[in-house]
Amino acid sequence: MAENWKPYICNVNGNLASIFLNLDLCNVAPILSKPWLLWIWVYFQTPRPDGLSDSREAPILYKIEDALEDSVVEVCHAIPCGRITTQGRREFYFYGETKKNLRQAVEAAFNNVEEYRFDFGDRKDPEWEQYLNVLYPSDEDLQRIANIDLLDALKKRGDVLTVVREVRSRALFKDAAISLGFKVIKESKFDREFPFGITIGRSQSIVQPTIDQTVIELLHLAQRFDGEYDGWETPVITQ
Repeated sequence: MAENWKPYICNVNGNLASIFLNLDLCNVAPILSKPWLLWIWVYFQTPRPDGLSDSREAPILYKIEDALEDSVVEVCHAIPCGRITTQGRREFYFYGETKKNLRQAVEAAFNNVEEYRFDFGDRKDPEWEQYLNVLYPSDEDLQRIANIDLLDALKKRGDVLTVVREVRSRALFKDAAISLGFKVIKESKFDREFPFGITIGRSQSIVQPTIDQTVIELLHLAQRFDGEYDGWETPVITQ
């Protein structure tokens, strides 16, 4: 089964949360043979003031995660789908063929980390609502994830993200884009669902908060006019 694990920051029930999930499960969800949502919550010893995990706890948390995956996957014939870090705890989620012996699987994983408090449970979730409606990112968060991937690639090539340069993107309605400070680079046609394309550009830096704001702005603009936002590009600037 393909795996494409990605992190993103959002709010869950009004609280800051960091979510890490296998995006590629969206292509096969729900898996009918794995209808049981299995969850394990691990409570931090030294959470950050914002409720996320302290880097000093990272090694033991990774050890717990590895032990849970080995044990729960084997005992419940489960697959891990993601985790949520929020409010001083880390929530691990699996979908299994059975909930039988979940307690034994969890307790086995904590044999060598008895100082950590944890809860666990299960519920029938044949439609995989927890994965699709809670863990899976919104359109805006998917764009932020794509931005992180592109920015990482640029940084590996030595790009200085703070340098102002032209950032190109697509939208349908050029007048609205021009009012936002973009200029039209070209207009084109495609033989597909969205046949009328437009490439626009604006000079700006591409540090993540700035490019995230621009991308969300263009995503909303495209949706407003029943269009499809198709991403951005930039030359690499190293000095």
